[in-house]
Amino acid sequence: MDSHPVSTAYDFTRSGAGDYIIKPSNLFTYIDADGTPKNLYATIEDAVKVKLYGKLAVSRVHHKRATFNDCSSSQQSDIELAASNAQVYAKEASGYLTGISSATERYTTWFGTYDGSRKSTVQEHFSLINSRDFSAFAYNCTCTEASLFAYVCA
Repeated sequence: MDSHPVSTAYDFTRSGAGDYIIKPSNLFTYIDADGTPKNLYATIEDAVKVKLYGKLAVSRVHHKRATFNDCSSSQQSDIELAASNAQVYAKEASGYLTGISSATERYTTWFGTYDGSRKSTVQEHFSLINSRDFSAFAYNCTCTEASLFAYVCA
């Protein structure tokens, strides 16, 4: 019998140890070329019988969530989307810089002439940016100055 530590992915403390029959959902929903949701049903061959015992859950690290000061729900949604996109951009930029060792059109367009020292500085900055969790920042929507788009407080 194989053993797998499912407590790292699921919390079984409420249901408890014991015998379970696990059967996957047979419904898959996809979007067709017209943008219409469509259902696809799979044939399920067998259910899996398992016995759960031992450690039924691991403690979870709770990620800090963004806080908002005087932001409308629409602003909060926009900020959450921007933070998510910024996180992806930071990760991709950091990865890109790690992967180059000479001038590229993309690098020189953004940072000028390539030299190892400058590239190292840029890479370090993007690595630090990438290490931050933008979805855990505090966002303040109280500014009413028409000419001011954004500001950063350290």
